[in-house]
Amino acid sequence: MLAGVRDRLAPLQSWLFPHRVYLQLEDQALEAMVLEAERLVWHERVPLPQGVCENGAPVVVEALGDLLGDWLIERGYPGAHVKAVLPRAATAWRVIEWPDGQWPEAPELVVRQQQGELDLPWSLQDADLWLEPLLGDPPRSLLLAVQRQLLEAWIQVCSQAGIALDGLEALPICLWRAVKPQLEDGVQVVLQLDDQQSWLLALEQGQPLGEWPCPPAGELLEEPLRRWAQRYSPSAGLLIGSESMVQTWLPQLTAWLGCPVTPFEPGAGTAALWGLAAGERQL
Repeated sequence: MLAGVRDRLAPLQSWLFPHRVYLQLEDQALEAMVLEAERLVWHERVPLPQGVCENGAPVVVEALGDLLGDWLIERGYPGAHVKAVLPRAATAWRVIEWPDGQWPEAPELVVRQQQGELDLPWSLQDADLWLEPLLGDPPRSLLLAVQRQLLEAWIQVCSQAGIALDGLEALPICLWRAVKPQLEDGVQVVLQLDDQQSWLLALEQGQPLGEWPCPPAGELLEEPLRRWAQRYSPSAGLLIGSESMVQTWLPQLTAWLGCPVTPFEPGAGTAALWGLAAGERQL
């Protein structure tokens, strides 16, 4: 009898005391994670039909919102409070060194006026910008840009899903936060292996240095990685990818980069999701 009462109260408790759900948004899938303290209590990845989300933007907003809302309800998280990692294509970031060795009076205006020099994938005219100071000399800032229309579309998806969207963050920033505890002095490299395209995120003294697209996991990675390593001389690396990819390519990547490379293993869920959660726990 008591078990039956508990089962009937569970949905009510979910509505009264909503859980925090960490969500990674991708063109190909949605991936969710729920923690209780440091313990993982739910992790699942749901593939998306082709064309529902393209280039980081939801195309079929109502259908995607219904799918997300139904999924969370089925898993016991109705009305959840969500923080999400945006798809990589949704944001752009650069490290900016301010001219003349000093902060400009209107940094955002300077960025918008000189955006042609930043080689961004799209215009900043209709984008929201964030500028975060970085440590070191000369004065530098981390510029993060996201298309305003895309932000509004994801907000509409979450509204359709019946969830509270508490924040959206860029994928590279979440990765940076996730690997921070493992960073050492010098130039560190975080390599994300993928069967479609890999990415190399570099950090120097724990600060972002840059990000480069690379070929998919395979032999074609050797030449660009060796060239990059000759220029930046990394001292250590972290490897992110599926277990099979990590096991297959770890020895070769260590040789190509010329430095020790170790798998990044936060547990179930992506590194980006753990970095998203880490940002909230650091507040």
